[in-house]
Amino acid sequence: MDAPPLTRRRALALGAAAGLTSLWTRAPAPAWAGRLVRPRGFGLDVAPGAFSGRRTAVLRAPRRFDLLGVRGAAAAGLEVRVRRRGGTWSPWVPLGAGAHHRPDTGSGDHASDPVWTGGSDELQLRAQRAPRTAVRVHFVAVPAAARRAGARATARAARAARARTAQAGPPPIIPRAAWGGDAVVPRAAPEYGDVQVAFVHHTVTANDYAPTDSAAIVLGIAKYHRDTNGWNDIGYNFLVDKYGQIFEGRAGGVDQAIIGAQAQGYNSHSTGISNLGTYSDVAQTDAAINAMAALIAWKLPLHGAPVAGQVVLTSGGGADNRYPSGTPVTLQRISGHRDGDSTECPGNALYAQLPDLRARTLAIAPGVPVVAASIALDPVPTGVVYGEVLPVSGSVHRGDGSPVAGQAVQLQKQGTQGWVTVARAVTDADGGFIAGPVWRAAGRIRARAAVPGAAVVVTAGTQVACLPALEAKARTTRVRAGRSLTVQGSVRPLAPVTVVVERQGSDGRYHRVRALVVRPRAAKFSIDVALRRPGLYRLTPRTGSGTTTARASALYVRAVRPGTSLTPPSPGGTAPGP
Repeated sequence: MDAPPLTRRRALALGAAAGLTSLWTRAPAPAWAGRLVRPRGFGLDVAPGAFSGRRTAVLRAPRRFDLLGVRGAAAAGLEVRVRRRGGTWSPWVPLGAGAHHRPDTGSGDHASDPVWTGGSDELQLRAQRAPRTAVRVHFVAVPAAARRAGARATARAARAARARTAQAGPPPIIPRAAWGGDAVVPRAAPEYGDVQVAFVHHTVTANDYAPTDSAAIVLGIAKYHRDTNGWNDIGYNFLVDKYGQIFEGRAGGVDQAIIGAQAQGYNSHSTGISNLGTYSDVAQTDAAINAMAALIAWKLPLHGAPVAGQVVLTSGGGADNRYPSGTPVTLQRISGHRDGDSTECPGNALYAQLPDLRARTLAIAPGVPVVAASIALDPVPTGVVYGEVLPVSGSVHRGDGSPVAGQAVQLQKQGTQGWVTVARAVTDADGGFIAGPVWRAAGRIRARAAVPGAAVVVTAGTQVACLPALEAKARTTRVRAGRSLTVQGSVRPLAPVTVVVERQGSDGRYHRVRALVVRPRAAKFSIDVALRRPGLYRLTPRTGSGTTTARASALYVRAVRPGTSLTPPSPGGTAPGP
């Protein structure tokens, strides 16, 4: 579900709740926004035979490109250099593995980190050893119109930054519309979490760029993350260049707790700030450190989190996580990506600057009181039939009893990997919400909301049973006595099915003959029921006991004597027949 729009009225309310006195600065949409100029993606396959020893011959791209990355089993350990045709080669740049910036659930066959090349035609790849399989090079070309518009947007942001004094609130942030993000539409609506930690990253791209290049770099990364990696949107919540310019990253995440794809296993509880460039050996600039300090000093308190000290998060696991799923992990409120995942990000030099970043952030962070809030669930059913909707309703209020309107609410179910969001809602003017997750397994359900300016609020988990859904039918309504009748059906969730066999006596009442049990290995089942004596039989499939009992409609079948016609006198077979 889309985040509620940041209207002036709502933004002022957020500012009041968090003790802030200004709104985040939105640069105006560029004039070309009505005719979006979209970045282009294309590729080039490099066969193992293209490597002569450790490097390839000069490779000509299908067209001029501004950013590239590689995909394939042989991508690890590759380096690349680029040039304009006939020009001077760039230095060799390692292609980062790219495995650590990804959604909590992983992203399948991911690609390397993208490398900004800034208008090149040719490239060479170098490897420690020649690869045995093909490498796919993915390119992104940022149109000149988009680059010019982004440059103008950054110039406006720079002027706004110079005009801004020591006022409270967020620093100037260049929105997606200004750097061209409207041309990279997210695949789906965002997901919401909370913000308890700020993870610092670097993009592992070239450091040699001008301030007017930064918007195009962000646009290229967004296109690459969405289309090459297959993510919903750009992975980072914010990006900062070495000149101190701050860019909105994943859509909606400036004032909302939008879940990114930047720190596997911790995305639901963090915001990610990535620095344009590679900071393994080169330190980040004072301008960028100050920009991050101003951003974090506003962002964390907005979500009720302090900027200093430690917090314990539960690892969500993942192939690139340093800790198994469910492990309590102690993190600094301002952490490097390597603190949670198996990576060297944000580079040794920038990681060594984090203590200074924490000190600068603490020095300017407002003393934001955490505003009390609460969330409550109305009584939920104790059980729901498989595949049906579990009706859930509730409300969100502040400590003074006033409703919280326009608040994103997550309905979460407890599973083997912890609490998983299964439905979403937004509160109305009275703070109420309604949601309806489809119920397919028993479990605990809870509601959760990250109220701006308040601590994250959750309800206690309520256990809800999953009642079996049982269907059954017979192939016929008449069989010869002494033969078997096949009963077919389905049961979800999987459970043993008992078919109770009853025969009508001379008194007109049904008397139990026997009960047959089938233990299906799949949702569908089949059981043969022997009807030894002539007469009218009632077959009742059922499963479970107590509150989880499911009973299908009774099947009526007549066993006839040899020589009697099997043609039923009436169709259907669902009611007593002669």
